[in-house]
Amino acid sequence: MNLHYITGVLLGVLGGFLTQGGQLLEKKAVNEVRMTHPDKGFMRTLFKSRVWVVGFFVGLGCGTAAYMLAQSMIGPALVPGLMASGLIVLAIGSVKMNKEELNAFEILGIILMITGILFLGLSGLAINPAQVRATLADRNALIRITFFTLCFISLFITTRVLVSMKKNRRGLFIALGNGFLACLSDFWINPLLALIALVLGGRGTTAQSIIVGLAAFILVFCGTVITWQNQVAFKYAQASNIVPVAQVPIQIAPIVVYFYIFALPPPKSINVFFILAGTMLTIVAGFLLGRRQEVPISE
Repeated sequence: MNLHYITGVLLGVLGGFLTQGGQLLEKKAVNEVRMTHPDKGFMRTLFKSRVWVVGFFVGLGCGTAAYMLAQSMIGPALVPGLMASGLIVLAIGSVKMNKEELNAFEILGIILMITGILFLGLSGLAINPAQVRATLADRNALIRITFFTLCFISLFITTRVLVSMKKNRRGLFIALGNGFLACLSDFWINPLLALIALVLGGRGTTAQSIIVGLAAFILVFCGTVITWQNQVAFKYAQASNIVPVAQVPIQIAPIVVYFYIFALPPPKSINVFFILAGTMLTIVAGFLLGRRQEVPISE
């Protein structure tokens, strides 16, 4: 392993710690605000909370900066798994800071999630910027990217329908929908990073300019919706439950990106074991963490 790779890995882990630390602070603020403004004025009051603002800055600001740097160095297949190392911070902080309670199944779920993420991180599914640019120049790959994007948008819309149908699972389905949007962000940030210097420097083609514009729109849209919907989900469920649930699609999507979109050859046999074991553990953990009934708060 060279210094470039190690630096990318460390930035991915740092990004995860900052992101989940920020979400802990956001959840703390939501717990305080929801008691006085459960419906009307909830978001407006939340924006006035210093704790929430600090959490937003740490999580979305600092965490995203570390995440983008890691993406630029080691690509979209490995970073989501590294970012999820922040679940350790989430599990400890939820109990200590936000007084959340975890039963035996949920503790087991968090342990399985962390183990599964570790396995996926060891799978070696790294993608470099040159491979990203080469893929974006391939017409067939662009068709695959379009299909991938439409599928995850459809999955997000499906979760929104389920939110209105399953009142006692609102937080769970909101988190799952956020996970599908995060998958889009995790992928589309790579075309942006790979092409933006060319486009801004006036050396990009029309197609590359369109891709950069589309990527920027998707990132802003997904980031805005995820931030907003996270606060709503925090009204109904524990952060220690819904954040790991969102990790299920986030951890599985890089495998689709690696083998389907980039059509890269499979890694060594030991890495295949890590991929399969990590995927299965992540899915099982998601079910264990999604069992809890949610608090009945009015819309």
